[in-house]
Amino acid sequence: MAFTPKTKEFESKAGNKYTFQTVPNSTQAHIWDEGTNDAGAVINKKMMPLMLENIVVDPQNLTMDDFDTWAE
Repeated sequence: MAFTPKTKEFESKAGNKYTFQTVPNSTQAHIWDEGTNDAGAVINKKMMPLMLENIVVDPQNLTMDDFDTWAE
C-alpha cells in the first residue's frame, strides 16, 4: 500500500496561509531522530528547518528567519 500524503490548510492569527502535509513514517522518524537530543527533547534549531522542508508545502522554501515572531 503506497503512502498518500494528506494536506490541511491553516491560517495563522497574523493572517498568513500555510498548507501542511502528512509525511511517511520513515520521514517522520528521520525528522524526530535529527530534531531531538538523546533525551528526546526537541532541538528547535534542527527540528524547525526539517518541519519547514518536509511538512509545510505552501509556501515553499521557508526558513526560520522568514518569520517575524517565534509565535508565527
